[in-house]
Amino acid sequence: MYLIERVSDKRAMQQRPPFGPAVLGAAAGRADRMEVWGSSFDDNGPDFCEFRLFDAQGNLIAVNRVAGY
Repeated sequence: MYLIERVSDKRAMQQRPPFGPAVLGAAAGRADRMEVWGSSFDDNGPDFCEFRLFDAQGNLIAVNRVAGY
């Protein structure tokens, strides 16, 4: 698994898959940044993208994994 990008744009954090995490509600409102992680050829199982939302203190507050790349 590898880091694809870090995002601080609030609108990007609220987009629906496959372009965003589709994490709605309190978590999306509290998020300060998002990391987008993707599977690699070395990972077992099907391909995926994982969206991780963090608050301003760097705490992980939500994770959403979507199938595909």
